[in-house]
Amino acid sequence: MNKLQKNFRHARRGFTLIESIATIIILAIIGSMASMIIVNAVDGYVDAATEAQLHMEASTAMDRIVRELRKIPLDAAAAGIAPDIDDVTDTSITLATGTQIILVGNKLQIANAGPPLIDLLDDVTAFSVQTYDESNTDLAATLTGAACDPIRRISLDLTLQRAGATATLRTKLFIRPTMIGGGT
Repeated sequence: MNKLQKNFRHARRGFTLIESIATIIILAIIGSMASMIIVNAVDGYVDAATEAQLHMEASTAMDRIVRELRKIPLDAAAAGIAPDIDDVTDTSITLATGTQIILVGNKLQIANAGPPLIDLLDDVTAFSVQTYDESNTDLAATLTGAACDPIRRISLDLTLQRAGATATLRTKLFIRPTMIGGGT
């Protein structure tokens, strides 16, 4: 056996320490990249699930509010066609029937015919009420008593924030009894 054949056999016996370390480093780099991809995917899923949950909660609350506001009757004591609304502020609305929708702290609450207030939503960062007259002109932010008579449309904005996720819903509602042919 010549010297070249001996060296070839000796070289094929195993990996050197440098080759082993290089392999471990390459595998560690590939593993860290794979773990970053998995962590990013999980974070994305959690964020999407949180946003979907917030949107569902906001939609449910907004549906409830709209149902209550659709029940607004005509004010029999008013000179003309007018909704029976007692007062409106930029964060609340109170109907003559006793129904009140109000933002208290970070909770959106509703009361039917007086206390107690029932929590509709937590983690509310903004809730606003804007009213409009027949010609679609903004009315004052605060209205009380007869000043509520010109209201024909109500716009509601609702924003929730939880765990870094935000959901915002907006809706515009025409008060049906005040519309031409709306009846009671």
